[in-house]
Amino acid sequence: MEEADDRSEPVMSERWFRSLLTNISDTVSLTDAEGRLLYTSGAPNNLLGYDTDFWAGREPMTLIHPDDLDRALAGWRRSLEEPGVEVTDEVRMRSANGAWQDISVTGVNLLDDPEVRGIVITSRNVTDLRRAQRLAASQADVLELIARSEPLPTVAEACLGLLADNGVSGRSSIYLIDGDHLEISAGAAPQSLVEWMREAPPSPERSLCDAAIASEGPVIAVDVHEVDLTDGLRYIAANEGIRAAWSQPITAIGTGRPVGSLSTLYDEPHDPSDHERRVADVSCSLMAIALERAATEQRLAHQALHDGLTGLPNRTLLLDRLDHALARRERNDADIALLFCDIDRFKVINDSLGHNVGDQLLLAFAQRFRSVVAPGDTVARFGGDEFVVLLEDITSPTHAAQVAQELADSLARPFLLPAGKEVYLTVSIGLAAATDHQSGDAWLRDADAAMYRAKEAGRNRLAEFDTEMRDAAMVRLQVESDLRRAVDRGELLVHYMPVVDLRSGRISGAEALVRWQHPDRGLLSPGEFITVAEDIGTIHELGRHVLEVAVASMVELGLHRGDRRFLRGVNVSARQLNTEGLDRVVRSVLERTGWPGEALLLEITESALLLGPDGPVDVMARLHDLGVSLAIDDFGTGYSSLARLGHLPVDQVKIDQSFVGAIDRHDDRLVRIVDAVLAIADALGHQTTAEGVETTAQLDYLRRGHCDFGQGYLFSKPLPFDEFARLLASDPRW
Repeated sequence: MEEADDRSEPVMSERWFRSLLTNISDTVSLTDAEGRLLYTSGAPNNLLGYDTDFWAGREPMTLIHPDDLDRALAGWRRSLEEPGVEVTDEVRMRSANGAWQDISVTGVNLLDDPEVRGIVITSRNVTDLRRAQRLAASQADVLELIARSEPLPTVAEACLGLLADNGVSGRSSIYLIDGDHLEISAGAAPQSLVEWMREAPPSPERSLCDAAIASEGPVIAVDVHEVDLTDGLRYIAANEGIRAAWSQPITAIGTGRPVGSLSTLYDEPHDPSDHERRVADVSCSLMAIALERAATEQRLAHQALHDGLTGLPNRTLLLDRLDHALARRERNDADIALLFCDIDRFKVINDSLGHNVGDQLLLAFAQRFRSVVAPGDTVARFGGDEFVVLLEDITSPTHAAQVAQELADSLARPFLLPAGKEVYLTVSIGLAAATDHQSGDAWLRDADAAMYRAKEAGRNRLAEFDTEMRDAAMVRLQVESDLRRAVDRGELLVHYMPVVDLRSGRISGAEALVRWQHPDRGLLSPGEFITVAEDIGTIHELGRHVLEVAVASMVELGLHRGDRRFLRGVNVSARQLNTEGLDRVVRSVLERTGWPGEALLLEITESALLLGPDGPVDVMARLHDLGVSLAIDDFGTGYSSLARLGHLPVDQVKIDQSFVGAIDRHDDRLVRIVDAVLAIADALGHQTTAEGVETTAQLDYLRRGHCDFGQGYLFSKPLPFDEFARLLASDPRW
C-alpha cells in the first residue's frame, strides 16, 4: 500500500480566496447586470480611499468624472453584449478626499457562469503613474522651448502652464531678482503685490517670495489669517482676497544661489500636496535651466563681440559700430573721428617679459584708456597691441587731438609689474576724421595708415591722416607681400662694410649688411624693409639667412688673414634678441661652417636693451658662452645704457655716426659724448668702433682718442662679396 503524500494540495476554500484577494494591489469587484456592487475585495483604501461600508449596494458609475461617463457606459454596454470578453478602459473617479483619481478598469461578463453570476471588475489606481507621465510630457515640452532658445518670458509662461496642467491650483507667478527687488516675469499676480515687492525694502518680511529666497526653501502660509504679516502685506492680502500663499525658490544651476521664486496664491486656505510640491520643483528646475541657457547664450554673444582679455569690443563689434556711426553721420552731419593706437615696441616687451606679463600690461593699458574716453565713445581692442577709439561726440576741430593727447598722458605713470618692476609704455596714434560715403573698413585703413606715419616719425606721437598716407599704406602692404617671398626667391643680398683697425690702418673685419634686390624697385636699403620684417614676423628668417650667407662667405675667404683675427660682424634686431633660440641658431651656423665663435661679432642695437637687462642679458650670456663677441650698436642713441653698460656681457661699443659727424661740425656738446664713450669703454675694458667715418679730420680725432676701429665711406661703402674680396686682397692702408 502506498504511503500518503504529506504535501497535500491546499483546500481552495472561499476563505482562502478572500485572503488572497485582500492582499493583492488590484481591487476585484463583482456587480450585477444593473451595475450594483455585490462584492469588492480588500485594500479598498488603495483605490479611492473609501471604507468598505461605503460600497454597500453602491453603483461605482456614480463616482466617474462626467467627462468620462459616456465612454464608461459604452464599455459597460459592450461588456453586457459580449460575455466572456475583457473590456478595458481608464476613467477618472472621485476619491474620498474629493480629488479625481486615474483608475484603470478591466471588466469580464460572467453573468452566465453559475459559479459567479456577475460582472467581474478588476480596478487599479494609476494616478501616480499618469501624473508622472503627464509631468514628463509637460517637462519635455518646456525643455523643447529652452532648446529652441525661446525668449525667457515664453519659457516662464510654459513653466506656469506646466503647473496648471499637472494639478497645481491657484494663481501662480514667477519672480526674478532684479537688483534689490523682485520683478515679475510671468503670471497673473495682483498689481498691488507686484508694486509692493518693487518698492518695499528687501527683507524676508516683505513677501513670502523674499522669505523663500532667504531660507532657500519653500515657504507656505496655509491660511494668511494665521500668519504674522506686515501691515502693508496684510492689507494687500485682504484687498485681493488672498487666503493662502506658497513660494518656492528658483535656484541657479551654476552657483546654487536663489535667483527668483515661484509664487502661488489661493482664494481659500490651502496646504499643497506632495504632488503639487513635486510639480513646483520641476517647474522651478526648468526655469533655472532656462535662465542658465539664457545666461550662457548672452555670455557667448558677449564673447563673440568682445575681447576675452580686456572685455573691450573686438574687431567684429568695432566694425559694426563704425558702420552705424557713419550711417548716423549721413543723417545728422555730425563730426566723428577714429584714433588708431599701437603700443610702441610692445612685441619686444612681450617676448622679453613673457606673455603673462604682456597680458597684464594690455589689461592695465585698456583700463587707462577707458578712464580717459567719454562713456558714449568706444574703446576697442583691434588685435594684439592695437586699440581703436571711436569718437562720436566731436565738439570742436581740436577735440580728437585733445583726446589723443589725454590718452598719451595717461601712460605717463609707469606700469607696475611683479617684484616691484616698472615698465613705461608709449603709444603711436593715427587720427582719421570720417568723410562722405566712406565705409567702416576704409575709415579704419585711413586711421591705420596715419598710425604707421606716427611710427615712422619716431613713435610716441600723433599723426593725422592725409591722402598721401593711403598711398604709402598701399606701398607698405605690397612690401609686406613681396618680403614674405624674398628669401625663397633669392632676392636678399649681403653687402660688406670694411672695418679698419685704426692703429694699423688695415682692414680687420667686416659688417654684413642686408640689401633687397626688389624685382621692380631695384636695390633697397634695410631702412625700407627691416621694420616691416619685424612687424610681420619674418625678421627671424631674414636674420638667419644673413648670418648663414655672411659666415659662409668669410669661410670662403679663409678664417684668418696673417696672424690677425678677422671679425665678422652681423646685426641682430631687438626682436631676435628677445626671442628664445637665437643662441641655438648661431651655434648651428658655426658648427655647420666651421667658423670660430671668437671670429664672429654680433651687433645689438642699444634700443633693444631699453626694457631692462634681464631678458636680453640671458640670451647675450649664452651667446658669449659660445665664444661670440658682442657689440652695442648705435651707442649713445638710447636712454639708459651708460648705467647698464658695466653689467652687459659685451666686448665692443660702436659710436653712432651722428656723434662722429659732429667732429667736423665742431659741435662740442656731441663731441664730448664721443670722448665720454671712449673713456667709459676704455675703463670697462671694451673695444670701440666709430661708425660713419667720412673725413680724415674725423679719423685723426678718433685716433687721438684711442678709438680701436672705424668704418665709413672714408674707407669704403658697403660692397658686394666679390668687390669686397678684391678690396681685401689689395690690403689697403689708411
